Amino acid sequence: MSEEQFDTAMKQMAAGNADALRSVYEAYLKLIYAICFGVLKQKEAAEDVTSEFFIRLFKSAGSFDGRGHHKTWLATIAKNMCIDYIRKNSRTSVSLDGSVDPEEDIAREMADPASVGGGSVEESTVNRLTIEQAMQVLTPQEKEIFDLKCAGGMTLKEIGEMLNMPQGTVAWHYRNGVTKLKEFINGG
Repeated sequence: MSEEQFDTAMKQMAAGNADALRSVYEAYLKLIYAICFGVLKQKEAAEDVTSEFFIRLFKSAGSFDGRGHHKTWLATIAKNMCIDYIRKNSRTSVSLDGSVDPEEDIAREMADPASVGGGSVEESTVNRLTIEQAMQVLTPQEKEIFDLKCAGGMTLKEIGEMLNMPQGTVAWHYRNGVTKLKEFINGG
């Protein structure tokens, strides 16, 4: 969605047009969910905040001023909503017996959507562990940039604007992360 299309959609939403919300929702659902899941690490929490995000967007459409890049603006709002969610709901996702919340399986689904519902329990567990192990080689900043680029579909320029970081630095962190993942995959 271009800047002009987004600006028009926001003006239409401010006038109460639900179809305009639908077009923004369809264009940015994956991005907003990826950001929320990247921050919250829980499927249900990410879904809740994503839903609330679009409700708030519709209600506050009239306050959009059209300055800057709209993707950066959307991502910043989503990230701030996640931080607010964490503050309001500070609790862990680990059960009393020490097992991890089963909602963590969303990481496998995001990494390989074709694997959902297929294969044995053993295969899906090994795949999930391999992805989790691979992502552990990344620094938190590399992981955030990788998530925004791959799952969120943002450009390096948009990520830089969102993180208040020069585009070259974002690109360096991204390339560093890709190199680390390649080395992990190749057993290095």
